[in-house]
Amino acid sequence: MVSNFPLQDVLEVTWGRLINLSENKKVSLSPSQICTDTRDIKKGDFFLALKGKNFDGNDFVLEAYKKGALGAIVSNPVLPLSNNFFLVQVNDTVRALQEIAKFYRHKLQIPLIGVTGSNGKTTVKELTARILSTHYRVFKSYGNVNNQIGVPLSILKITPCHQMAVLELGMNRSGEIKTLSRIVQPEIGIITNVHSSHLGYLGNIADIARAKAEIIPFLNRNKENYLILNKDDAWFDFFKKKATCKVLTFGIKSEAHLRASNIKDEGKQIKFDISSYDGEKVSVNLSFPGLCNVYNVLAASCAGVIFGLSLHRIKEAIESFLPPPLHYKVEQCGECNILNDCYNANPESMKSALWTLINLKGRKKIAILGDMLELGEYSTSLHRSLGDFAASLGIDALFTYGRFAADVASAARKKGLKDCFSFEDKETLVKVLLSYIKRGDCLLVKGSRETKMEDVISMLKNQLE
Repeated sequence: MVSNFPLQDVLEVTWGRLINLSENKKVSLSPSQICTDTRDIKKGDFFLALKGKNFDGNDFVLEAYKKGALGAIVSNPVLPLSNNFFLVQVNDTVRALQEIAKFYRHKLQIPLIGVTGSNGKTTVKELTARILSTHYRVFKSYGNVNNQIGVPLSILKITPCHQMAVLELGMNRSGEIKTLSRIVQPEIGIITNVHSSHLGYLGNIADIARAKAEIIPFLNRNKENYLILNKDDAWFDFFKKKATCKVLTFGIKSEAHLRASNIKDEGKQIKFDISSYDGEKVSVNLSFPGLCNVYNVLAASCAGVIFGLSLHRIKEAIESFLPPPLHYKVEQCGECNILNDCYNANPESMKSALWTLINLKGRKKIAILGDMLELGEYSTSLHRSLGDFAASLGIDALFTYGRFAADVASAARKKGLKDCFSFEDKETLVKVLLSYIKRGDCLLVKGSRETKMEDVISMLKNQLE
């Protein structure tokens, strides 16, 4: 696989105009040297000037030049510069980045796996990479770089040493999965589930399902490609009918290619069996809790099966796996246990985390919940429903933070939960919480990414440790 490509290819795929380069100078670009942040620029890199809500990369071209970059892709050229520094002028630098990544992806002679869905994407991506890395050299996208910029940049980091790649595909709006799938051209697609995240942008669950399904036509281009589906998900039939490629299924309640059974939630860990259609069966001891993570394991295991790995090898990879930061980690804090699931939140993931809290072994079960965002006109009603659910589940106390904190707490109080507290700032929340908790209590801390509920855990640890 050739990793570099000539500047002329960049001009062709971006419909760019070359400025400020001697005609007889030939430039060859390495994808991994394309950089969008001048703070990370190294000598010989190629700066791509992106525009955001609060910044304009075009304003940093001179800085990139001074740091030794070879050139830059810009929408507004900055002149004059040395003849040793070239500019490619394009209409849209984000689109240019995507087209370069798509061009480079076609040079890659390796299978790419795209993971999408409402919940569990990052964990499934990490699990899939962990399982496949027992036999292959696997690239995985870092953290949660799953958007219109992060996915193209991830593709450009794939090198000739990699044998396959696992990429997370995220979305807020209709059409975004289509754009990412056009760039990634996946051989395998995983749709984890369809839940009510991003309702504020998409309107209803059906629109969310249609948006997730945008990956399927790109899998259908080859009947030997695979779509991995959750057979317990309400939208399974909807996705299955759209697929002309191969379909592999996982589930707990339904018969599936890979199915989990004999599930035992033991608080900090969860045990279960995985069985396949061909009769293979293994018992798994997962070192972190949550029924949702059983589904995540099954989804990732399907990818392992496609590439010929036995369930026994998959089991070994799963049992040595640790969840990504801020995902379902039980941490000791003083004499209490904290279930840290601060990465993100929507109504379904909140309910799942509350179930996990109830199953933790300890004294009182206390939920500290931040807002669920991107729910639009449904925000108030869904936060009230969350309060109803928390109370009906039998937790001992509820501490809420954010714009919709009072809605959650008042709904729980009406359902009979006496110890309900709502706050507009984290400092006051932590102060009251410290006076409330006792030795042996179990705490859940969770909220949407923008609420940064991990701040609560940091403040608690500063006081208790």
